[in-house]
Amino acid sequence: MINRSRCIVPLALFLLLALAAPAGAQVRIGHVLIGHARDGSPSILVPVTYPIQLVGHVEPLTVTVRNGAGDRVYHRGIRIRLGAGGLHRPERRRRFTFVHRIDLRDAALQLQPGLRVAVRAGGRLDANADGIPEMNGADRAEQPLPLASRTARCSTLPAGHALPGRRTTVQLPACTNRPSWQIAEQPEHGHAQIEGGNLVYRSGSRFRGTDTLTLTGLREVRFTVGPRQEPVVRALGDSVTAGFGYYSNGTPMTIGRLLGCRPPAKEFDDACSSNSLVTANTQKLLYAPDYGLSNNVSWAAQWANEHGAANYENLAVSGSEPADWAPEGELHKTTEAVEAEDPDYILMTVGANPLLSNMLFGVDNMGCAVSSDILGGYRECIEGAFHEVHLREELKSLYEDLVAHTSATIYLMQYHLSVPSTALAYSATQIAEMGVLLNGEIAAVAAEVNPKRLQVVTPPHFNVGIDISPVFPSAFSCSRFGYMVDGPSVQSNPTQDELELLHPLSFCEGPEGGGPPWVIGGDTGIHPSAAGYEQMSAQVPPPAG
Repeated sequence: MINRSRCIVPLALFLLLALAAPAGAQVRIGHVLIGHARDGSPSILVPVTYPIQLVGHVEPLTVTVRNGAGDRVYHRGIRIRLGAGGLHRPERRRRFTFVHRIDLRDAALQLQPGLRVAVRAGGRLDANADGIPEMNGADRAEQPLPLASRTARCSTLPAGHALPGRRTTVQLPACTNRPSWQIAEQPEHGHAQIEGGNLVYRSGSRFRGTDTLTLTGLREVRFTVGPRQEPVVRALGDSVTAGFGYYSNGTPMTIGRLLGCRPPAKEFDDACSSNSLVTANTQKLLYAPDYGLSNNVSWAAQWANEHGAANYENLAVSGSEPADWAPEGELHKTTEAVEAEDPDYILMTVGANPLLSNMLFGVDNMGCAVSSDILGGYRECIEGAFHEVHLREELKSLYEDLVAHTSATIYLMQYHLSVPSTALAYSATQIAEMGVLLNGEIAAVAAEVNPKRLQVVTPPHFNVGIDISPVFPSAFSCSRFGYMVDGPSVQSNPTQDELELLHPLSFCEGPEGGGPPWVIGGDTGIHPSAAGYEQMSAQVPPPAG
């Protein structure tokens, strides 16, 4: 059950999907309170705890109030797009509490002792809008409606959306006390002001993405600025798209788990990847209910979260090659399902396998001499390896298939530079040169097939902290001897430890300004960390419109 598309699928797959029971969404209603808007009018505040996968999705809430005689005196149903503040990178919360606001300003309800309130909260996740929920849950509660509270609590602002350059108005939170709301910090990409009981926001006309401001009391308010229509996003590819090295709950894989997570040669399992529930390579492929969107790890998830794309699937599989996704490949049924949906955007990194895995995990299957010079036979050796695995032909087959069967904008993320601590047979300069050649192949094939539809995205340079010229210029020094390097290293901690031993006079540790490395250490320093994926995601253009 790896595909959940809106397309017509074979009967056997349909029956499997129909019989599959969605995971339960643990929804819990808390103690209902009476709050007040800025003008003093009353509101019912309903705190509900949801699983983190429901962030950004629209969920229903129904409130019914009865008097002491049991007569219904108020009833209202709402649907709210849930917000939980900014997601961390990675996001390791498994649940969040959203305080719903039910205004009583226009209700013929007299607040008096003896009132009871019945609440029903839904929690249905349909991540890809195919009508088949990946998670389904609800909660009901009936309790007295207190007229006063000693608990200071405010309603939560829904996930906000704004059109570029247009005025957007939202109600300020209602609270059990009566705070005097003020803007403590203006948004970076726009301007906000308070008008009566409302917060008014306007972004810059050219900005697309997420903008934040802060109200007094460190209450963050977020607006997703973009087109009116929510984009439909699908991701394909290998471990760099899947976010290998992180589990679906945002926990990083440790080095002791590497052998048990390494992709097998046959029968893909996507183990230990941010979009997968599989935690060992002895299990079968099973995607996370939200395909890794809420853990905010992979560059695809971070881009989708930045632009409010809740209709999202990351179907990438660690260890996969271009031929697997192309016609007649093992994963081509997944490709066909995505093509049948014709999403707005397809995000993809693919092409490194099997070359990099052959080179970096043990014996040099590409036959490149350890002593080859980067300006001599090394380049020819790499290009010969590309030819042996038919890299250009397989990329072209996949690209042509996607272009022919969708109208999607396809973003092809090239590969970052990482220097594994285990790649002892190759210098950092040789590894960097191989990456440049691989990225060049991706760009060349995209330009040949359809440069308008296949938009190549280049990640920022991942500094090694030593001299890797002529692949990348050395214009930075943190050495008292004046040695020049490419910049403060953002490589994994194991790699930085090794580089410092090998280059004690010139190595420049990093990242600059602190923060985590851009490469994880749990796989010896190969895949990006969530911080590295953030750098990659920032290079992807925003949705059009």
